[in-house]
Amino acid sequence: MFFQHGQLAVLLQSTEALICIRSSSDRLLIACCSITCLDLWRSHSTTRLFRYQRSEESVTEYGKNKFLYFRADGSGLAVVTHTGYIILFEIRLDLAVPSSYRCTDNRTGNPLHESIGTVPSIILEATTVVNAEEEVTSLTGLSNELMLFTTAGGAVKQFFWDDGLILEDYTHDISQFYFTDPNEHSYAPENDIYVKNLCYSHALDIAAVTFSNGRGAYLSSNDFFKPRTVHALLATNVQNATCASINPRYHLIVFGTESGDVFVNILNYDNGLLNLSHQLIGYLDGEEGGRTPDQSAVLKLFWTPDCCCLCAVYASGTMYMWSVYGTFLYTCSVPISLGCFDLEGYNLWAISGVQLYKIPFLKSPLTVNNVSNNQEHIILQSSSQVFILPNRFPPKSGLSVYGSIYLGESEVYDTPYQSFIASLGSPLENWPWQVIQVPDIYSNNNCPLRFVAIGASGQCTAVAGTRGFAFYISAKHKWRCFGNEAQEQSMIVRGGMLWWHGILIVAAYHPDDKQSCIYMYPHHNSIDQNSVVCSIPIPSSIIAINTYEDYLIVVTGASKVAVFLLAMSVSPALDVEMSHQKILEFSIAKYTPHPCAVLSVHVSPLLSDASIPSTGLKSVLINVAGKLLMFEITDTSEVGKPITIATNVESVSCPSRSSKYLGAALWLNCGARGMRVWLPLHGSKEDLSSRRTLVTVKQNVYPLVVHHHEAAILGIPVDSLRCRSETFLHIMLHELVVKNLEKHAYSIAKMCEKLPYFHHTLELMIHKALESDMSHYPNGMLEDAVLPHVIRFMRPLPRYLSAVAHCARKTEMMQWEYLFQSTGVVTDLLDECLEQHSLDTAILYLVILQNLHPLQVSRNYIVKLLEASIEENRWDLGVDLLRFLHAISNESEKYPGVRQKKLTGPSELAIRLRRSSESFDDECPLSPATPGIENATYDMLTNPPDEEGLSDKKRAQRIITHHAHKLLKSCQFVRLGEMCYYLKFDLLQFLQNERQNLCDIDDPAHVFMSIHEEFHWPYPDIIPRILSHPKVSSNINVISVNSDTDSKFMAEPHDYEERVDFISDTVSIYEGSVYSECRVEIDPTILAEALKRGTPESDDKLAHFLNMFMDAEVYNYALLFALVLRDVEAINKVVRKDPSSLMLSILMAIDCWGHQESGGYSLFLQSLKPFIAPLFPTSVNDLKLKPLVKISSLSSVTSSNSASQEKEPPVTSLSSKKEGKEHWPLNENKETVFHLENNMNSLSVTDDSQSSCTVS
Repeated sequence: MFFQHGQLAVLLQSTEALICIRSSSDRLLIACCSITCLDLWRSHSTTRLFRYQRSEESVTEYGKNKFLYFRADGSGLAVVTHTGYIILFEIRLDLAVPSSYRCTDNRTGNPLHESIGTVPSIILEATTVVNAEEEVTSLTGLSNELMLFTTAGGAVKQFFWDDGLILEDYTHDISQFYFTDPNEHSYAPENDIYVKNLCYSHALDIAAVTFSNGRGAYLSSNDFFKPRTVHALLATNVQNATCASINPRYHLIVFGTESGDVFVNILNYDNGLLNLSHQLIGYLDGEEGGRTPDQSAVLKLFWTPDCCCLCAVYASGTMYMWSVYGTFLYTCSVPISLGCFDLEGYNLWAISGVQLYKIPFLKSPLTVNNVSNNQEHIILQSSSQVFILPNRFPPKSGLSVYGSIYLGESEVYDTPYQSFIASLGSPLENWPWQVIQVPDIYSNNNCPLRFVAIGASGQCTAVAGTRGFAFYISAKHKWRCFGNEAQEQSMIVRGGMLWWHGILIVAAYHPDDKQSCIYMYPHHNSIDQNSVVCSIPIPSSIIAINTYEDYLIVVTGASKVAVFLLAMSVSPALDVEMSHQKILEFSIAKYTPHPCAVLSVHVSPLLSDASIPSTGLKSVLINVAGKLLMFEITDTSEVGKPITIATNVESVSCPSRSSKYLGAALWLNCGARGMRVWLPLHGSKEDLSSRRTLVTVKQNVYPLVVHHHEAAILGIPVDSLRCRSETFLHIMLHELVVKNLEKHAYSIAKMCEKLPYFHHTLELMIHKALESDMSHYPNGMLEDAVLPHVIRFMRPLPRYLSAVAHCARKTEMMQWEYLFQSTGVVTDLLDECLEQHSLDTAILYLVILQNLHPLQVSRNYIVKLLEASIEENRWDLGVDLLRFLHAISNESEKYPGVRQKKLTGPSELAIRLRRSSESFDDECPLSPATPGIENATYDMLTNPPDEEGLSDKKRAQRIITHHAHKLLKSCQFVRLGEMCYYLKFDLLQFLQNERQNLCDIDDPAHVFMSIHEEFHWPYPDIIPRILSHPKVSSNINVISVNSDTDSKFMAEPHDYEERVDFISDTVSIYEGSVYSECRVEIDPTILAEALKRGTPESDDKLAHFLNMFMDAEVYNYALLFALVLRDVEAINKVVRKDPSSLMLSILMAIDCWGHQESGGYSLFLQSLKPFIAPLFPTSVNDLKLKPLVKISSLSSVTSSNSASQEKEPPVTSLSSKKEGKEHWPLNENKETVFHLENNMNSLSVTDDSQSSCTVS
């Protein structure tokens, strides 16, 4: 398709108004004329070749210029005047002047090669004047020699170009036409009518005409439009026609009218009638942003060179462009009187007043080269550039073993550009185009580009212009062109080109010997005839080619289809060998009126019956003039009669492999009718529905790429060149449900439920069904309504409730009643959300509920939602619900008996919640001390009394108090703190009220470990931390040695490293002996500081809870938090305030646990013995302690002083404690064991050799 790109250029500012512009048949020359002047331009180089100014005598004698027409071969030009004369001009080279222009290199200023940089000098000379004797209304060429024109008197005449002689035998008038009107048995035209506009097609040998009475018709003749051989078939839908045009590829005849309508008719060869395909209307931009139909007359209709787009010029000066089947593409921003396209249609030449414009365009390669690989990437092409948006995840199937050997996997999928694309998190509209510039060595002599082909991986791009071809390897950033220019110029790419496993397959035509052949070139070799690895001679011209897996299909000008099986082998030296075998050939002459009508061909694994397993070559799809035909292939390689799948098909996208549903669907772009999906319906062979169905999908972009499994279309919108994606899943599912194919719709939905936009798809489905029903049945639900079926289909799908709620939010309230007649009562939906723990969705229903039901119902559900949100720790949601509850409670108290004002949506709910936040915080703090709640105990909360008489606020406070007690009992302190922070819950008051219920702790060790786990507080090591702490090491004093050891062990070292070595040596000296004990005194505060390792954030949280429990006089929990923090002062304070047996039992439990799990805590508790022993005089000596766990010996720990200081201890989880895992590394050679004796006066250190050292 065509998309405007770049700024228009003003080429000519004439002194007279330009009245006509036309291009030659090969579009290399463009001529425009005013009433007395004629300009001839070369389209490729945009250079004016000649300017012919008619003399005053010529204008006086023959009249002013009216319009012009080129000879078929471009060697002549005819100018028609207002007085009935036709002036014939000859276009020839001026041999006296070799060139009129010489192009130079912009970089060096040197002239380019003579064959590249020169523009020939042209002479335009008037040779003959033909006297038509009356005003000429139209002129066309039947052949290179024979011209036909019509006059205002109704005459139809012919003359020879060379001598201008009018053929009297071929002269006749309209009365001798054989008219046929399908609406009438016989038709006799008026006597004074004449042909006002005529357009002739050489390919179809027909002419489209409009008569002076406003009727449109097409003319056919079997003998060069001789008298009484012309048949005129009138168009039934055209009454005020102004102009006509023919599309030979799609067999369309188009008529423009006085009222601005454009009627596109299909030429039906079965009965010879004109069937209306579609109607086009141009729209003007209104004053307030709206669009109004352009009702001015249509002046001119013309097609792009590839016949894929229609342009219409209106009397209002506006030009519109549509695709062949009606997709709107472009509106010109400047006034246009007439226009035409140059070669390949990259530039629109238009006239407006005295100015000549050139408007640049880009087009899709699918217009002329609709092959499979080009449908996997978004590609646009200009005359010398290729614009690519590669697939973010190119298919691995597109890379062969051969391609992997040469390029390498990393280069194929990780080129700098594609890595950049894959890293983008921005929307598709912001993706940058990769622009590939064709090298000058090829483009200067062969532009403009005609064919572009890209490989499946996006790494190989081939281009073909007027002669030869070239290709580009993205991974190597290298172009490959013909080394021999003669070989390049001897070849014309005709029929297409494509990539197959790193091999470029080219359909070529040699004009010298008029032979067609298919060549295959490996991409790693230079391009010449010696690099061809395989060639397939074709007896006639090639129309189209394509591949599927290892199959190559070719359509020839003889209306035959041939299928070849390709095979390839690659040696380690990258020597490629290929072979081919023709496995199938059949004729399509019966189904193609002309070979040019074959638009594309595809080999596919599809069959009309979806229940039959399909793999490999099963069918051939051919798009003939917009009609898609399927030729199914039997197991015996026979081809049956074709099946017409669809009409009005612009392009076809086949699945790359056979799979279910979307992966096995056929995607048909049908223009304004949308994308049609030929969807398989999988079932048993006995199931009559095991066929296929057509589903129509509308889109707002022109589709270029279809992502089958993602249910998305990538295309380009009208207003910009930025790619955009659109999903169509909701439309497809809706169509299937409407067709009573809910089982297949559900299967597709389950396949796509993991897509990120699947929830939005369900919402769009409800919107579509709701709008459809409300437009057809505004007064209520009928039996054939769509919404109940859609709701029934969606109920088993995930997030169905959310889709209904979001749809209701975006729907007018007057439609809610009808919506919830199908979905169910809002309260039931809300209860279902609570059962599924979908609180966010439940909030949406709460807003709806508040508008449909009494206030008390909303208040009850607010309390339920509050309880659910607190249970799931959704504090933000709980805050909003409390504020909302406070707001509606105040409103009901202020206005009793008055229904609350309805809220129109969640936004108003949020505003009301924010407004009530300040008064809520001041008037209703969430404290258990509120009257009626302060005496609520845990038993009361577990079995709450009858809530009648309690206000909503009190019910909410009871819920929060209950949850706080639950969190405290389950040791979820972090969540308790979060709840207090967000809900402004008075934790101190709560602890004071629940002090009696919190006195008993069943398992102190479990609570102790839970605190560690909740706050991510690590368990301490012993020796590494003690010895690495400077204060600890500086306070190590040797008291006594009970053996006759060397006196050097009695001295106190002053340096830290010496002190560490001293202790290590002491332990090592006593290894293997039983001499005596070494006693070391350590201050408990310094020991606690040495053992303390945690994040500042955790430290603050632990200190906060410690203070809370201390202030609330809940000393058992306070003691546990103080022990975790190793806070000697806090421990001393807690024990002194409550020196009960409960505190002692907690200490004994932690000490017992420490013997088995954490030696650091045992050492810490022993260091506290002198402080807490006096508080338990009768019980402390009864403490019986068992051996601790093993730790590394001093010699291994103190080997690296710096490392010991910086190394953080491992964080130990509860799970690892329960499994009995070691929490620090053990020395395999030497091990030291700490033991606690029967009293708490000393701590001895012994090793396996029975030596010991006691620390007190």
